[in-house]
Amino acid sequence: MRLQLNSGGGFTLIELVIVIALLGILAVAALPRMMSSYEGAHESAVTATGGALASAVILVRSQWISNGAKGAVDSLEGYGDADVATSEQGWPTDAGQGNQSDHSTNIIGDAARCQRIWQSLLVDNAPSVSVIQNEMGSDYFVEAPSGAICRYSYIHTQSNSRIEYNLASGSVVTVL
Repeated sequence: MRLQLNSGGGFTLIELVIVIALLGILAVAALPRMMSSYEGAHESAVTATGGALASAVILVRSQWISNGAKGAVDSLEGYGDADVATSEQGWPTDAGQGNQSDHSTNIIGDAARCQRIWQSLLVDNAPSVSVIQNEMGSDYFVEAPSGAICRYSYIHTQSNSRIEYNLASGSVVTVL
């Protein structure tokens, strides 16, 4: 008995249709999972950054207490580049301004000060922040909408995720 193999070397039309249908079914099943993991990755990035900012704020206040500071300081010795200014209660209120530091917890409209705080509290490779909305290369858009709040809005998704730092209380809230 002798077997003969098809020497055409190609696929039949039915085989191609079956393969395309299977790929379509796989794509329909996998796409929602990929999209949810994509959003989950962005949420994790915002959560981690919010945690890093909260830790930095606590470290600044701890250093302020251990330095025996009473009241506002222009340059907190022992933290980072010693360029963080604090409020009367020891919470970060400005950075990089020396004796021109603003110790007020009222920050309405001063997004540049929020940006300086972010850049001084977090390490050099932290997510970037900009006072210009949709600036290329930035991860967060910063604004100072009211009272003592610095709002850092994550710009890589449409989910309106943000981190809010309250200069008066030292609280950091992450909103997903």
